[in-house]
Amino acid sequence: MRKVAIVTGPTCSGKTAKAISLALERGAEIISCDSVQIYRGMDVGSAKASRRERQIAAHHLLDVAEPTEPFDVAQYAKLAKRALDDIFRRGKAVIVAGGSGFYLKAWFCAVADDVEIPQGVREFADKAEACGRQTLADELLKLDPDAGNFADLRNPRRTKNALMRCMASGLTLKELRDKFSKKAPPFGELEREIFFLNPDDETLKKNISLRTRLMLENGLLDEAEKLLKIRDRLNPSAASAIGYKEAMDFIESGKSDMSELANQICRNTFKLVKKQRKFFKSQLGLH
Repeated sequence: MRKVAIVTGPTCSGKTAKAISLALERGAEIISCDSVQIYRGMDVGSAKASRRERQIAAHHLLDVAEPTEPFDVAQYAKLAKRALDDIFRRGKAVIVAGGSGFYLKAWFCAVADDVEIPQGVREFADKAEACGRQTLADELLKLDPDAGNFADLRNPRRTKNALMRCMASGLTLKELRDKFSKKAPPFGELEREIFFLNPDDETLKKNISLRTRLMLENGLLDEAEKLLKIRDRLNPSAASAIGYKEAMDFIESGKSDMSELANQICRNTFKLVKKQRKFFKSQLGLH
């Protein structure tokens, strides 16, 4: 059975350093599991491995998409599987490093179905969404009267997603769920060695503060200014990425108090830490 080492934990827990150390020790290559590091031009704010770090250990799944392109866990799994197969084919060991929710979960089980959404379906769902939450729910219930038992119809994003999948597949949500439960993990059977890094709150807050200061010193605002020019075309993941969102808002507002910006990024980053810990515990049993 193929084996991978998975280095994960909340943001600022030391995953990159640990992954590189393991890669050097084992002659391994690293597959990133970060939902922001996949985007080109989002380097400083995502703490992407530096050029020197990439020379020390080969990294995969960095800079594979434009921030204006749609990108989801299914696309991540497809590219990561390609990298995984290539690394093993060359006889090297694999380190998976990162802590982005469903990207990480994909290394443990199936997380995305194989329903392809035609452009016409997307356009129909977009129009329903523009009419409001109730219209989305009504359209879904026309196709699947029991949808309320399987989707939170108060959540527009989830309702829209359910509507598109029902339209594209011709199946009800229950039928989709039953089909999904039989789906194999995207990477096949793997033996996993888990390195879960979870420093105490005080240590994490210090790490977050230091990283935020270094990001601001090393060009976060320059990156944010470029993204601001295409903000209306950024995909939701890129547009809401912590550090970039605050920096774009800061530039747009005309504010000049860098300490205020730094404090806001630190606060929001620690909120993310709490969400990550909850996900690790509830979804993967890591705590």
